[in-house]
Amino acid sequence: MHRRLALLSLLLLTVCRTTRSPSGTTEGTAAGIDPSLLEPQVGPCDDFYAYACGGWLAKTTIPPDKPNWSRSFSQIEESNLVLLRDIVEKQAAGHIDPEDRYARKVGDFFAACMDEDLVERNGTGELKSAFARIDAVEDAPALAVQVALLHRDGVFPAFRIESDQDAMDATRVIGVIEQGGLSLPDREYYLRDDPKSVAIQRAYRRHVAKMLELAGLPVGRAEREAGAIYRLEQSMASAQWTRAEMRDPHRVYNRVELVGLERAMPRFPWKEYLAVLGHPALTTFSTTTPKYLAHLDNLLAHTPLSTWRAYLRWHVLSSMATARALPNVFFAERFAFQSKNFTGAKEQEPRWKHCVHATERALGEAIGQAYVRRYFGADGKKRTTRLVSNIELAMRRDLASVDWMDERTRARALGKLDKVNNKVGYPSVWRNYDALNVDRSSFFRDVLASRAFEVNRDLAKIGKPLDRNEWEMIPPDVNAYYNPSMNEMVFPAGILQPPFFTKGAPEPVNYGAIGMVVGHELTHGFDDEGRQFDADGNLVDWWTPKVGQEFDRRAECIVKQYGDYVAIDDVKLNGRLTLGENIADLGGLKLAFAAYKASSAGTPRQAQIAGFTPEQAFFIAFAQSWCTAVRPEFARMRAQVDPHSPPKWRVNGPLSNLPEFGKAFSCPAASRMVHQNESRCEIW
Repeated sequence: MHRRLALLSLLLLTVCRTTRSPSGTTEGTAAGIDPSLLEPQVGPCDDFYAYACGGWLAKTTIPPDKPNWSRSFSQIEESNLVLLRDIVEKQAAGHIDPEDRYARKVGDFFAACMDEDLVERNGTGELKSAFARIDAVEDAPALAVQVALLHRDGVFPAFRIESDQDAMDATRVIGVIEQGGLSLPDREYYLRDDPKSVAIQRAYRRHVAKMLELAGLPVGRAEREAGAIYRLEQSMASAQWTRAEMRDPHRVYNRVELVGLERAMPRFPWKEYLAVLGHPALTTFSTTTPKYLAHLDNLLAHTPLSTWRAYLRWHVLSSMATARALPNVFFAERFAFQSKNFTGAKEQEPRWKHCVHATERALGEAIGQAYVRRYFGADGKKRTTRLVSNIELAMRRDLASVDWMDERTRARALGKLDKVNNKVGYPSVWRNYDALNVDRSSFFRDVLASRAFEVNRDLAKIGKPLDRNEWEMIPPDVNAYYNPSMNEMVFPAGILQPPFFTKGAPEPVNYGAIGMVVGHELTHGFDDEGRQFDADGNLVDWWTPKVGQEFDRRAECIVKQYGDYVAIDDVKLNGRLTLGENIADLGGLKLAFAAYKASSAGTPRQAQIAGFTPEQAFFIAFAQSWCTAVRPEFARMRAQVDPHSPPKWRVNGPLSNLPEFGKAFSCPAASRMVHQNESRCEIW
């Protein structure tokens, strides 16, 4: 299970169109911040998010094909889409730069995706061939073969298999068997009995039945199979850990050799499964959820094969419909279900955008290399690298001064900080796609081929020397992450743009925006999960008991603070699920501000920026990088599955704990945005 701690959940990142000026800055900005986005009727000491973003929210309409619209992530992502579209369309048309090694594969994949007429003509023939193989299953060994074939092609019913570093020996790569196999966004959707959850459960069964009908099943059979599929998935959900439990690295590390896997799930022929998967030599694994494997074994014994066949068919159908590799009637039905229950979007995303994203997923570093060469300047990497160094110096000063840490733990913490590896912009070694074969005759086959390539590439790492050059994001991604097993921070080129990084903007502005991002990722190395890994990425307790207990006490303050926040209507945040990200937000903002102040020490005080003091500009730049409009359906879903707090609380939560904010805006002690000493949460 990859323990990547990202700035934003990739699954939930959506994009939208905004206007950009020729200089690359957002129109209407003033020195990197935009006063027109403010709502002056709201006091900054009462609700800073509403103050900094209220004007923007008042004049912002979410595009009909989007569940949310962010001023920062969406703006950059949308402009990146236009740039990437230009690359892939030229490559598809045969206008190829010799430096783009895999341009023909990129062009063929994109062209196949865009050929909607061919997708319609191909119809469900390839889908029905997959169904026929599944329908031939008559016993457990044959079922395991079909599960292996689907996993090989990147469709993951029942569970997931992938590679990851051994949590106890980060120099080794082992296999991971992870709980999975559900279709709804989270296990809780199957297990809750409140009216909204029950309505979604009914809608899901109707959706499955409708999709099966579209695939050719008679109405009565489709309804029966939909019910059986739901009950099987509901049973699977009952044995899985919650998302908050899955954040515990000790809980999800259960190392076994192949014989242990066979004992955990004896009715499943693991050796035959691995052979069909194409990796028969795999012998060492970690299982995230032992009780789930035991439950699956019981389901193998007591669930009719007809139900298993229906379940496998459904997962193939759902996966390929989501990929838009089937006639649009399937995606339209899928979209209608998702929109009503989870996203609130009013229109389907244009196909060209979907196809650019699909090409990124299939050949991410191939298209990323072309993107970097065309659009990412060396000056951005140089300035970001300098800023990262200053943030790390701020963390060093912080670690040296925290009064609740003893000297032994402090020395280990500083040693971990010394070993953090920083990656900025793009990989030093680009991925090889020689083994991936795609053509323009079938997007359905291209999707499976690209997924199979990635599954094989991932599993082939098991037992091999650890590749420390590898990236888990691609250069155009508008995101960043910290990987505790690697003890590394990664900042793709995509995020190093306005409003996060604005060339020519005053230092307070860039420190408030991209500086907070850097501080956020660095703090992840010392949050409730990251702190359990040592300087070399091993899951080792390097804290003295007293200091570890004090960390946990301070963390509980944050759990309670955010657990009292309302996400939407009657839904509160899960303070334990969001704990790591909240710690990173609080620590990241504090580090960024400290780094800014240190970088400006000894220099003449900067003049006002767009009418604000430098300190005020820092906080406004930070807040305005999180301005986001969200549809209620999407907000409700995110509150249940996203480890990040909603944008409002990513702004107001950290600021209310930061005395420097109150000082910058001269906030009275009784202000809503100012926590008193006894109620203020602070770790780093």
